[in-house]
Amino acid sequence: MIGLHWRKTISTIALLLYVATISLVVSSSTPQQFSLEDFQRVLRSSLDSELDKITDEKVSTAQETTNIHAKSKTLMRRRASIQNREEDVIKSRALFDRRSSGHVYTSEDIWDDIVQHTWKISDTIKREEGKSLTRTTYDDDVTVPIPFVVCGEEHLDFNDIVASFNKLEEEALLVSSSHEEFCLVLSTTSVQGREVIDSFGGSLKGVPLPDFTKIQPGTIDEVLSKGWSVPFSQEQVVTKKSNATEMINHWERIIIVDFTPELSGMKEEADLLKVVNVITNDIQDMGEVGWYEKIDEEEKQKYSVDENTIDIPSLSDVFSLTAITTATSENQRIRFWREVFKNGIESKHVCSTMFSTLFVKARSGNYSFELVLNPMDGPPAEEYESSASNPNCVASLVAALSVHPYVLSVKANFPTYHGWNVAQLMDSFK
Repeated sequence: MIGLHWRKTISTIALLLYVATISLVVSSSTPQQFSLEDFQRVLRSSLDSELDKITDEKVSTAQETTNIHAKSKTLMRRRASIQNREEDVIKSRALFDRRSSGHVYTSEDIWDDIVQHTWKISDTIKREEGKSLTRTTYDDDVTVPIPFVVCGEEHLDFNDIVASFNKLEEEALLVSSSHEEFCLVLSTTSVQGREVIDSFGGSLKGVPLPDFTKIQPGTIDEVLSKGWSVPFSQEQVVTKKSNATEMINHWERIIIVDFTPELSGMKEEADLLKVVNVITNDIQDMGEVGWYEKIDEEEKQKYSVDENTIDIPSLSDVFSLTAITTATSENQRIRFWREVFKNGIESKHVCSTMFSTLFVKARSGNYSFELVLNPMDGPPAEEYESSASNPNCVASLVAALSVHPYVLSVKANFPTYHGWNVAQLMDSFK
């Protein structure tokens, strides 16, 4: 396992500023879109339960949610259809402006906002060589490839579609297949995505993969639960003096991240580690920008700004559930996510202890990697607030990973034979 080293403390680095008034590049051509029902039929993700929580007036506050292991809805899929659409009506005042048109927002409306935001991100996110991700202000700039979900009618050929995107077969992933259509995931730019989809004349549809759909079902509830949360202990290892509870809690908490197909199967582990460092550096940069944007003008005077990186966005600007305009801060679930970032990676401490103590471990074939939040052979956390023991740090890390263009999916682990492992551990200290 290789450790990721925190680059510098926030008090000594040049802070970054993102211009909130950035011009969004929106293409005049919009490919055939996925409805919410269509997308849910293709992929199962945390989106389903998240829409439930956004449309639920009784959702707990951020603080309450971090103390509850609520999984009542994560194992059941709610599907938007004509018959049940009325059940998805959002009762929250945040999503229903009674003073304007009187329109009642549904889960489909939230989905449409998420898709629109995802297209805007795909149209504007770019990277210059050796630099961080930024938002472009020019429509002739080359944007970075991001994962797309593409579905074709049954008469189309998988290899023909992949070749149309100038990809090799191994750079695409088949995610579903039926007698009516098949769907795949591959990475492409928004310009190429539109051109290829339009060239098939309606028999092909596609959409940039929304960030929250990369998070596997139950992951957020899991990492916020008491049973999964990283115990805070300044002792490096469990000793014979530890009590039973400490021993039960002493297992490695791991976030498992899958690469997009075009990055999968890197030949050398060193190549994988370089990509992981790029991902984590991007996340930390966007987190620092998010913190800087939230402080008052007087506080900002204490820090210098690197003008060369002025277009780096904050995590809150790119994560769909904190960026969509329909769901305002009055909605409890949207407020929950804003509080997660505010008290997590976009806080003053920017979860620096979490990043400095986590380890990276390549998985078999280098198709994915593990972020070990509390490695057994690693150093203990020096303080709670900026460590992985703070659930806001872990939840904001999961969300931040989902927005990155190199990431296909994110999930949390839980030992299958946890009870047996604990029994063995306790026996070893007898």
